[in-house]
Amino acid sequence: MSLYLDSLSRLLPDDAHKQLDHALQVPDARSIVETVLRLAVGAPAPEHEVVSDWQRLQDRATQIVNELKRGELGESQKRSREYEPSSPSKRPRIDNGAHTIASIEQDPPLFTLHALSVSSPIRKKVNISVHRSSIRLVNPSTLNEEHTPIPLAALQRAFLLSTRGKSKPHWTVALLASDVPAPTGKAAEAMKDTPVPQLVFGLDATLVTNFTTTSYDTDGSPRTESYAKGSSSLPALRAFLSHIPIHTLEPSTSIFRSATASSGDGIAGVEAYRGAKQGTLWFLHEGVLWDGKPCEFFALEHLAPTGKSEQAYEGVRTLSATGRTCSVILRRIRRRLEKGSEAGEDEEEEEVDAEDIDFGMVDGREQETIGRWIKSHRHLFGKPVESAKTSLASDGEPVDVKGKAKAKEDDPRHEDTEDEEDSDFTMESSDEESSSDVSDSDESGEDEEGGSDEEGDASDEVTGDEAEELDPKHHPLLRPGAMPRMSRAAVEAVVGMVEQDLMGGGRRTTQTDDESEEEDELDD
Repeated sequence: MSLYLDSLSRLLPDDAHKQLDHALQVPDARSIVETVLRLAVGAPAPEHEVVSDWQRLQDRATQIVNELKRGELGESQKRSREYEPSSPSKRPRIDNGAHTIASIEQDPPLFTLHALSVSSPIRKKVNISVHRSSIRLVNPSTLNEEHTPIPLAALQRAFLLSTRGKSKPHWTVALLASDVPAPTGKAAEAMKDTPVPQLVFGLDATLVTNFTTTSYDTDGSPRTESYAKGSSSLPALRAFLSHIPIHTLEPSTSIFRSATASSGDGIAGVEAYRGAKQGTLWFLHEGVLWDGKPCEFFALEHLAPTGKSEQAYEGVRTLSATGRTCSVILRRIRRRLEKGSEAGEDEEEEEVDAEDIDFGMVDGREQETIGRWIKSHRHLFGKPVESAKTSLASDGEPVDVKGKAKAKEDDPRHEDTEDEEDSDFTMESSDEESSSDVSDSDESGEDEEGGSDEEGDASDEVTGDEAEELDPKHHPLLRPGAMPRMSRAAVEAVVGMVEQDLMGGGRRTTQTDDESEEEDELDD
């Protein structure tokens, strides 16, 4: 019985209907056409025909039909109105620049994650399929593609992150085609090629329902693997990422550990705000990742190095006014400007054109951990990847410009000293001794200026004008951002006020006592 063929053939004109009936007089021709129609429309298999693996054939037929529909729509073969003006501002929806998308026959599937929620480039639950040259987002029920295929050749970064802000452990996978997000609005319309979007999706670390994945053999036969409720989803995500032709980056607490993590394995990132958008800054060995919407990656080679001038700032720095919260400022290199060597200079000084990106409302306790990450990675800021690799000796020690291995104590990763910024918060020994001399002179009633000068000169002879080094671990006020920059006069004024409070009047009380003694002598 050819139900679909008989029903659809009635729609044809009489002449075409007679020609079709005449052509179907060949034995088994009617049943063959009926089977093809059922495959195309997604109907069940014919009862009188035994077709092996009907479901797989039907899925393949649906993909072929969708591919044919998309090709016809892309050619724009429909007749246009003669009076309709051309619209150059309209952009074609299916366009990936130099990356061409192969047909489904030339781009067979390799691995599929079923029924996952995607947050970018669309917000839907889809099947995510890795093909030989692309990633396709397919509707689980209709098997129609929900978005333009993403070329694998366009992807540059892959991240596997632990999602923050969830009540239960959760994983997030982010695939980026560029470190800088694609422009939007008029800037995007001005671009010649449509940028490849970011692909971001997530999955519970412990599955709350049954989950399935499908892998395909070389001949196209599928193999389904099921994950029971309560099992870990990490093996399925790693299997998916293994088919992506780029290295997957994962944050590690051995590189960075948040100071606010009270228990557990810790977190390799800090919560921050970019404008009004909340997200996490992940500090990796390769750079810093912002997982907001959209994601942005700051590779070490794109962070500005520390310049020689006082106005130059390095690629990562923190600023804090109160110490409770701080801002993390990342300085990205947009282009490099070569400056010719001047007289008296041994090397050429390179200038960079950079932009600052501010991330605010970071917990103030994170300043110390961020500072340690900066110390261990600042020698790689602004260096290309090749030069950064060659700048390490065979034993892993950094190498200077002349090619000689530096000592381990010169490596910023082995430094236990203070940051360069901390020098503004330390006081010289002469300042400390002068303040102690002031208190001693107040108690003894001697001349204040003379005593402090004599003690200061004596301390200079003994110490040789060397400042005592204080460890920020034991002195919280010496940590970066704990105190604003203060001049020496302001420090002395504050010390004087503290002395007055502690000694019940301080200098003023001493002066009144001296005046009373002088009055008594005059009375005698």
